[in-house]
Amino acid sequence: MRVLKLSIALLSLGFFIACSNDEEPNVDIPVPEQFSVDIPGSISSNTGSLSGRTTGDGDGKIEGDEIYESLRYFIHIGEQSAEIVEFTLQVGAVLSANNVRSFRYDGEDDGREKRIDLNEDVTRGGVNYEYEMTLVDTENDDLALQVLWNTNPVSGLAILNPYHLDRTDLDADESAFLRIDYTEDHTDYEAAMTVSIAGVVAVENVDINNLKLFVGKNGDIVEVMGNSNHPNINIIDPDYSGGRNYAFVGRGDESTDLGVVKLALPPSSVETGDVLEDYSVYAVLEAEINAVAEGYFTQEEIEEILAEAGSPAYFNAQGFITSGVDNKPSSFSGEFADLAGMTPFVPNDIKNLSIDFVQ
Repeated sequence: MRVLKLSIALLSLGFFIACSNDEEPNVDIPVPEQFSVDIPGSISSNTGSLSGRTTGDGDGKIEGDEIYESLRYFIHIGEQSAEIVEFTLQVGAVLSANNVRSFRYDGEDDGREKRIDLNEDVTRGGVNYEYEMTLVDTENDDLALQVLWNTNPVSGLAILNPYHLDRTDLDADESAFLRIDYTEDHTDYEAAMTVSIAGVVAVENVDINNLKLFVGKNGDIVEVMGNSNHPNINIIDPDYSGGRNYAFVGRGDESTDLGVVKLALPPSSVETGDVLEDYSVYAVLEAEINAVAEGYFTQEEIEEILAEAGSPAYFNAQGFITSGVDNKPSSFSGEFADLAGMTPFVPNDIKNLSIDFVQ
Protein backbone atom coordinates (compact mmCIF):
# COMPACT_ATOMS: atom_id res chain seq x y z
CA MET A 1 0.00 0.00 0.00
CA ARG A 2 1.60 3.26 -1.09
CA VAL A 3 0.17 5.30 1.77
CA LEU A 4 2.63 8.19 1.54
CA LYS A 5 2.17 8.63 -2.20
CA LEU A 6 -1.61 8.53 -1.90
CA SER A 7 -1.51 11.11 0.89
CA ILE A 8 0.64 13.48 -1.18
CA ALA A 9 -1.63 13.05 -4.21
CA LEU A 10 -4.76 13.82 -2.22
CA LEU A 11 -3.16 16.80 -0.49
CA SER A 12 -2.05 18.18 -3.86
CA LEU A 13 -5.58 17.72 -5.17
CA GLY A 14 -7.05 19.64 -2.24
CA PHE A 15 -4.60 22.49 -2.80
CA PHE A 16 -5.44 22.57 -6.51
CA ILE A 17 -9.17 22.78 -5.77
CA ALA A 18 -8.63 25.64 -3.33
CA CYS A 19 -6.53 27.60 -5.81
CA SER A 20 -8.80 27.04 -8.80
CA ASN A 21 -12.07 28.23 -7.27
CA ASP A 22 -12.74 31.94 -6.92
CA GLU A 23 -16.26 31.72 -5.49
CA GLU A 24 -17.04 32.95 -2.01
CA PRO A 25 -16.80 30.11 0.53
CA ASN A 26 -20.16 28.64 1.55
CA VAL A 27 -19.43 26.07 4.23
CA ASP A 28 -22.58 24.01 4.70
CA ILE A 29 -21.23 20.46 4.83
CA PRO A 30 -19.52 19.72 8.16
CA VAL A 31 -16.58 17.42 7.47
CA PRO A 32 -15.26 15.48 10.50
CA GLU A 33 -11.77 16.44 11.61
CA GLN A 34 -11.28 13.02 13.22
CA PHE A 35 -12.16 9.71 11.59
CA SER A 36 -9.64 7.28 13.11
CA VAL A 37 -8.14 6.30 16.47
CA ASP A 38 -4.41 6.66 17.13
CA ILE A 39 -2.66 3.60 18.54
CA PRO A 40 0.16 4.04 21.10
CA GLY A 41 3.64 3.41 19.73
CA SER A 42 4.25 0.69 22.29
CA ILE A 43 2.06 -1.68 20.26
CA SER A 44 2.21 -0.03 16.81
CA SER A 45 5.51 0.65 15.06
CA ASN A 46 6.65 1.45 11.53
CA THR A 47 10.19 0.23 12.19
CA GLY A 48 9.52 -3.42 11.38
CA SER A 49 9.13 -5.20 8.09
CA LEU A 50 6.98 -7.92 6.62
CA SER A 51 10.01 -10.22 6.61
CA GLY A 52 10.81 -9.66 10.29
CA ARG A 53 9.16 -12.87 11.38
CA THR A 54 11.45 -15.03 9.22
CA THR A 55 14.79 -13.27 9.27
CA GLY A 56 14.76 -12.52 12.98
CA ASP A 57 18.12 -11.42 14.29
CA GLY A 58 20.02 -13.01 11.44
CA ASP A 59 20.68 -16.36 13.10
CA GLY A 60 18.36 -18.21 10.72
CA LYS A 61 15.67 -19.10 13.28
CA ILE A 62 12.62 -17.25 14.52
CA GLU A 63 12.24 -16.71 18.24
CA GLY A 64 9.28 -15.71 20.39
CA ASP A 65 10.37 -12.11 20.95
CA GLU A 66 10.88 -11.61 17.19
CA ILE A 67 7.32 -12.77 16.50
CA TYR A 68 6.00 -10.33 19.08
CA GLU A 69 8.06 -7.49 17.61
CA SER A 70 6.74 -8.20 14.10
CA LEU A 71 3.17 -7.92 15.42
CA ARG A 72 3.72 -4.22 16.17
CA TYR A 73 4.38 -3.65 12.47
CA PHE A 74 1.27 -5.53 11.37
CA ILE A 75 -0.84 -3.42 13.76
CA HIS A 76 0.83 -0.33 12.30
CA ILE A 77 -0.26 -1.36 8.80
CA GLY A 78 -3.86 -1.18 9.98
CA GLU A 79 -3.33 2.15 11.71
CA GLN A 80 -1.55 3.65 8.70
CA SER A 81 -4.30 2.47 6.36
CA ALA A 82 -6.89 4.19 8.56
CA GLU A 83 -4.89 7.40 8.39
CA ILE A 84 -4.84 7.46 4.58
CA VAL A 85 -8.58 6.85 4.35
CA GLU A 86 -9.15 9.55 6.99
CA PHE A 87 -6.92 11.87 4.99
CA THR A 88 -9.41 11.85 2.13
CA LEU A 89 -11.78 13.88 4.28
CA GLN A 90 -9.42 16.82 3.99
CA VAL A 91 -10.23 16.89 0.28
CA GLY A 92 -13.91 16.99 1.20
CA ALA A 93 -13.26 19.88 3.57
CA VAL A 94 -11.53 21.84 0.78
CA LEU A 95 -14.46 21.18 -1.57
CA SER A 96 -17.00 22.34 1.00
CA ALA A 97 -15.00 25.42 1.98
CA ASN A 98 -14.77 26.47 -1.67
CA ASN A 99 -18.45 25.91 -2.43
CA VAL A 100 -17.68 23.01 -4.79
CA ARG A 101 -20.01 20.01 -5.00
CA SER A 102 -18.53 18.33 -8.07
CA PHE A 103 -15.01 18.61 -9.42
CA ARG A 104 -13.13 16.98 -12.32
CA TYR A 105 -9.37 16.66 -12.61
CA ASP A 106 -6.74 14.54 -14.35
CA GLY A 107 -4.82 12.10 -12.19
CA GLU A 108 -1.30 13.38 -11.58
CA ASP A 109 0.27 9.97 -12.25
CA ASP A 110 -2.08 8.01 -14.49
CA GLY A 111 -3.49 11.01 -16.43
CA ARG A 112 -7.01 9.58 -16.27
CA GLU A 113 -9.94 11.89 -15.58
CA LYS A 114 -11.42 11.66 -12.08
CA ARG A 115 -14.54 13.23 -10.63
CA ILE A 116 -15.26 14.04 -6.99
CA ASP A 117 -18.85 14.56 -5.82
CA LEU A 118 -20.28 15.71 -2.50
CA ASN A 119 -23.82 14.45 -1.87
CA GLU A 120 -26.33 15.02 0.92
CA ASP A 121 -29.06 12.83 2.45
CA VAL A 122 -28.23 9.48 0.90
CA THR A 123 -29.19 5.91 1.78
CA ARG A 124 -26.53 3.27 1.29
CA GLY A 125 -26.79 -0.34 2.38
CA GLY A 126 -30.11 0.41 4.03
CA VAL A 127 -28.57 3.10 6.26
CA ASN A 128 -29.32 6.81 6.06
CA TYR A 129 -26.33 9.15 5.94
CA GLU A 130 -26.27 12.92 6.04
CA TYR A 131 -23.31 13.21 3.69
CA GLU A 132 -21.35 11.26 1.08
CA MET A 133 -18.16 11.98 -0.84
CA THR A 134 -17.23 9.87 -3.85
CA LEU A 135 -14.31 9.82 -6.27
CA VAL A 136 -14.78 8.14 -9.65
CA ASP A 137 -12.45 7.26 -12.52
CA THR A 138 -14.73 8.61 -15.22
CA GLU A 139 -13.55 6.46 -18.17
CA ASN A 140 -15.63 3.49 -17.01
CA ASP A 141 -17.31 5.09 -13.98
CA ASP A 142 -15.11 3.03 -11.67
CA LEU A 143 -15.59 4.08 -8.06
CA ALA A 144 -12.26 4.74 -6.28
CA LEU A 145 -13.44 6.29 -3.02
CA GLN A 146 -16.63 6.42 -0.98
CA VAL A 147 -16.98 8.22 2.34
CA LEU A 148 -20.28 8.23 4.22
CA TRP A 149 -20.85 10.03 7.51
CA ASN A 150 -23.29 11.42 10.03
CA THR A 151 -22.66 14.17 12.56
CA ASN A 152 -23.57 14.74 16.21
CA PRO A 153 -22.13 12.27 17.05
CA VAL A 154 -19.71 11.55 14.24
CA SER A 155 -19.99 8.09 12.73
CA GLY A 156 -19.58 6.60 9.30
CA LEU A 157 -17.39 4.62 6.96
CA ALA A 158 -14.85 5.16 4.23
CA ILE A 159 -13.79 2.76 1.48
CA LEU A 160 -10.84 3.16 -0.89
CA ASN A 161 -9.78 1.23 -3.98
CA PRO A 162 -6.15 2.25 -4.70
CA TYR A 163 -6.19 0.78 -8.22
CA HIS A 164 -8.94 3.09 -9.48
CA LEU A 165 -7.40 6.05 -7.70
CA ASP A 166 -4.11 5.57 -9.56
CA ARG A 167 -3.73 3.02 -12.37
CA THR A 168 0.06 3.44 -12.40
CA ASP A 169 0.30 1.71 -9.00
CA LEU A 170 2.02 -1.52 -10.02
CA ASP A 171 1.55 -2.94 -6.51
CA ALA A 172 -2.21 -2.40 -6.52
CA ASP A 173 -4.79 -4.92 -7.66
CA GLU A 174 -8.35 -4.09 -8.69
CA SER A 175 -9.66 -6.38 -5.94
CA ALA A 176 -7.69 -4.64 -3.16
CA PHE A 177 -9.72 -2.43 -0.81
CA LEU A 178 -9.29 -0.46 2.39
CA ARG A 179 -12.22 0.25 4.68
CA ILE A 180 -12.55 2.15 7.95
CA ASP A 181 -15.67 2.17 10.10
CA TYR A 182 -15.55 4.94 12.71
CA THR A 183 -17.87 6.01 15.51
CA GLU A 184 -17.97 8.36 18.47
CA ASP A 185 -21.21 6.69 19.59
CA HIS A 186 -19.87 3.32 20.81
CA THR A 187 -21.39 1.70 23.90
CA ASP A 188 -18.00 0.87 25.45
CA TYR A 189 -15.57 3.46 24.05
CA GLU A 190 -15.35 7.21 23.57
CA ALA A 191 -14.24 6.53 19.99
CA ALA A 192 -13.77 3.32 18.02
CA MET A 193 -12.77 2.21 14.56
CA THR A 194 -12.54 -1.01 12.60
CA VAL A 195 -9.95 -1.13 9.83
CA SER A 196 -10.31 -3.77 7.11
CA ILE A 197 -7.90 -4.59 4.29
CA ALA A 198 -8.75 -7.24 1.72
CA GLY A 199 -7.63 -8.50 -1.67
CA VAL A 200 -3.95 -7.61 -1.44
CA VAL A 201 -1.84 -10.03 -3.49
CA ALA A 202 0.46 -11.96 -1.14
CA VAL A 203 3.85 -12.96 -2.50
CA GLU A 204 6.62 -15.28 -1.36
CA ASN A 205 6.64 -15.67 2.43
CA VAL A 206 6.41 -12.11 3.57
CA ASP A 207 3.02 -10.60 2.79
CA ILE A 208 -0.38 -10.06 4.33
CA ASN A 209 -3.37 -10.39 2.05
CA ASN A 210 -6.18 -9.54 4.51
CA LEU A 211 -6.37 -7.73 7.84
CA LYS A 212 -9.09 -6.65 10.25
CA LEU A 213 -8.37 -4.49 13.28
CA PHE A 214 -10.74 -3.11 15.92
CA VAL A 215 -9.48 -0.18 18.01
CA GLY A 216 -11.35 1.38 20.93
CA LYS A 217 -10.23 4.34 23.06
CA ASN A 218 -11.16 5.63 26.52
CA GLY A 219 -8.97 8.44 27.79
CA ASP A 220 -5.33 7.40 27.41
CA ILE A 221 -6.15 3.70 27.12
CA VAL A 222 -6.46 2.14 23.67
CA GLU A 223 -7.56 -1.48 23.19
CA VAL A 224 -7.01 -3.49 20.02
CA MET A 225 -8.42 -6.78 18.77
CA GLY A 226 -7.64 -8.16 15.35
CA ASN A 227 -6.16 -10.59 12.88
CA SER A 228 -3.81 -10.43 9.91
CA ASN A 229 -3.86 -13.31 7.43
CA HIS A 230 -0.60 -14.68 6.01
CA PRO A 231 -1.40 -17.27 3.32
CA ASN A 232 2.17 -18.34 2.57
CA ILE A 233 3.80 -18.25 5.98
CA ASN A 234 6.31 -20.81 7.24
CA ILE A 235 7.50 -20.17 10.77
CA ILE A 236 9.74 -23.18 11.37
CA ASP A 237 8.28 -26.25 9.64
CA PRO A 238 9.06 -25.90 5.89
CA ASP A 239 6.29 -28.37 5.04
CA TYR A 240 3.54 -26.36 6.71
CA SER A 241 0.94 -24.98 4.31
CA GLY A 242 -2.48 -23.37 4.43
CA GLY A 243 -1.51 -20.06 5.99
CA ARG A 244 -1.85 -18.66 9.49
CA ASN A 245 -3.44 -15.69 11.18
CA TYR A 246 -1.67 -13.41 13.58
CA ALA A 247 -4.68 -13.21 15.96
CA PHE A 248 -4.24 -10.79 18.83
CA VAL A 249 -5.72 -8.66 21.57
CA GLY A 250 -3.91 -5.88 23.36
CA ARG A 251 -3.92 -2.65 25.29
CA GLY A 252 -1.74 0.46 25.12
CA ASP A 253 -1.44 3.51 27.35
CA GLU A 254 -0.62 6.80 25.64
CA SER A 255 0.46 8.46 28.90
CA THR A 256 3.02 5.82 29.95
CA ASP A 257 4.02 4.35 26.55
CA LEU A 258 3.33 0.86 27.88
CA GLY A 259 1.58 -1.93 26.02
CA VAL A 260 0.52 -5.53 26.57
CA VAL A 261 -0.53 -8.09 23.98
CA LYS A 262 -1.74 -11.67 23.72
CA LEU A 263 -0.98 -13.26 20.36
CA ALA A 264 -1.99 -16.53 18.73
CA LEU A 265 -0.86 -18.10 15.44
CA PRO A 266 -3.81 -20.29 14.39
CA PRO A 267 -4.15 -21.89 10.95
CA SER A 268 -6.16 -19.64 8.66
CA SER A 269 -8.90 -22.27 8.41
CA VAL A 270 -9.79 -22.23 12.14
CA GLU A 271 -13.46 -21.33 12.61
CA THR A 272 -13.47 -19.96 16.14
CA GLY A 273 -12.06 -16.82 17.70
CA ASP A 274 -11.16 -18.75 20.87
CA VAL A 275 -7.54 -19.27 19.82
CA LEU A 276 -5.38 -17.43 22.33
CA GLU A 277 -4.49 -20.51 24.39
CA ASP A 278 -4.51 -23.44 21.97
CA TYR A 279 -2.51 -21.52 19.35
CA SER A 280 -0.40 -19.30 21.60
CA VAL A 281 3.05 -18.33 20.34
CA TYR A 282 4.63 -20.86 22.69
CA ALA A 283 2.27 -23.69 21.69
CA VAL A 284 2.77 -23.12 17.95
CA LEU A 285 6.55 -22.76 18.14
CA GLU A 286 6.80 -25.90 20.26
CA ALA A 287 4.58 -27.83 17.85
CA GLU A 288 6.60 -26.69 14.83
CA ILE A 289 9.85 -27.62 16.55
CA ASN A 290 8.44 -31.10 17.11
CA ALA A 291 7.28 -31.31 13.49
CA VAL A 292 10.74 -30.94 11.97
CA ALA A 293 13.30 -33.74 11.85
CA GLU A 294 14.81 -34.87 15.14
CA GLY A 295 18.12 -33.15 15.70
CA TYR A 296 17.16 -30.15 13.54
CA PHE A 297 17.68 -27.95 16.61
CA THR A 298 19.94 -28.44 19.59
CA GLN A 299 18.35 -28.26 23.02
CA GLU A 300 20.04 -24.89 23.54
CA GLU A 301 18.48 -23.55 20.33
CA ILE A 302 15.04 -24.82 21.38
CA GLU A 303 15.36 -23.03 24.69
CA GLU A 304 16.34 -19.81 22.89
CA ILE A 305 13.34 -20.05 20.55
CA LEU A 306 10.88 -20.57 23.41
CA ALA A 307 12.52 -18.34 26.02
CA GLU A 308 10.40 -15.30 25.22
CA ALA A 309 7.34 -17.01 23.75
CA GLY A 310 5.17 -16.69 26.85
CA SER A 311 1.87 -14.84 27.08
CA PRO A 312 1.15 -12.01 27.45
CA ALA A 313 3.96 -9.92 25.96
CA TYR A 314 4.95 -6.55 27.44
CA PHE A 315 6.11 -3.49 25.49
CA ASN A 316 7.32 0.05 26.02
CA ALA A 317 8.10 2.85 23.56
CA GLN A 318 11.25 1.02 22.43
CA GLY A 319 9.42 -2.24 21.79
CA PHE A 320 9.30 -5.72 23.30
CA ILE A 321 10.36 -6.05 26.95
CA THR A 322 9.54 -9.60 28.05
CA SER A 323 6.70 -12.14 28.11
CA GLY A 324 4.82 -14.42 30.47
CA VAL A 325 2.53 -13.95 33.46
CA ASP A 326 5.36 -14.53 35.92
CA ASN A 327 7.59 -11.97 34.19
CA LYS A 328 5.20 -9.02 34.39
CA PRO A 329 7.29 -5.86 34.92
CA SER A 330 6.47 -3.89 38.07
CA SER A 331 5.48 -0.88 35.96
CA PHE A 332 2.46 -2.82 34.65
CA SER A 333 -0.57 -2.92 36.94
CA GLY A 334 -2.53 -6.15 37.17
CA GLU A 335 -5.64 -4.42 35.83
CA PHE A 336 -3.80 -3.01 32.80
CA ALA A 337 -2.20 -6.36 31.94
CA ASP A 338 -5.44 -8.32 32.30
CA LEU A 339 -6.80 -8.92 28.79
CA ALA A 340 -9.55 -11.31 29.83
CA GLY A 341 -12.75 -10.96 27.84
CA MET A 342 -10.99 -9.71 24.71
CA THR A 343 -11.15 -11.97 21.64
CA PRO A 344 -9.76 -11.68 18.10
CA PHE A 345 -11.84 -12.34 14.99
CA VAL A 346 -12.44 -15.80 13.56
CA PRO A 347 -9.36 -16.70 11.43
CA ASN A 348 -11.38 -18.30 8.63
CA ASP A 349 -13.48 -15.14 8.34
CA ILE A 350 -10.34 -13.06 7.87
CA LYS A 351 -8.94 -15.55 5.38
CA ASN A 352 -12.11 -15.07 3.30
CA LEU A 353 -12.56 -11.35 4.00
CA SER A 354 -13.83 -9.26 1.11
CA ILE A 355 -14.74 -5.58 0.80
CA ASP A 356 -16.78 -3.63 -1.72
CA PHE A 357 -18.41 -0.25 -1.98
CA VAL A 358 -21.81 0.24 -0.34
CA GLN A 359 -24.71 0.49 -2.76
